[in-house]
Amino acid sequence: MTEISGSASRDERRPDVERRLIAAVSDLCADGARFADLSISRIVGAAAIGRATFYLYFPDRSAFSLRLVDHVRAELAGSVAAVWRAAGDRGALEAALADFVEIFAREYPLINAVMDAAVTDAQVAGRMDDNMQAFIAESARTIELAQQRETVRVDLPAVEAASALVWMVERTCSRMIGGSDEQERARLTRALTTIVWHSLHA
Repeated sequence: MTEISGSASRDERRPDVERRLIAAVSDLCADGARFADLSISRIVGAAAIGRATFYLYFPDRSAFSLRLVDHVRAELAGSVAAVWRAAGDRGALEAALADFVEIFAREYPLINAVMDAAVTDAQVAGRMDDNMQAFIAESARTIELAQQRETVRVDLPAVEAASALVWMVERTCSRMIGGSDEQERARLTRALTTIVWHSLHA
């Protein structure tokens, strides 16, 4: 990997610097490293950037960890929204959950990394909780709209149902996706589809 030159402006370089750092953490964690054990020197070495360049964009490790959290949220957000938009059609729901599961599997090393960081970094833990609450709020709004169209159960408390289902999907994927193969993820998708479908439909 080529070392980044100093010719580009700081703002112009940011996307490439962040992409390299995020990819480096993903690769290192996929190879079995714990994020908590990774030094900044090891991360920048794997990313082929200078240590000074890292600190140009991130004042400390916590700031970089927060960027990892934001990356994970951005990668998952679209597929989370798609799951609840598909709640009225079982085939579409299963397809949306399959997409979510595959994205979760792809991002699993980074998801594990931010969970690792959250153990000792209150800011990271807080950002992750904020993200989960945002996912729950969006899911609840989508369920409420579906209830207005009577495509899901109208007697279901939308906020509580969204909270239970979002946490169920997240915790299940966090526990079961690591090291899984394609067939195992397909079975997981079918199980999640059945649980979500029967929760939302009488």
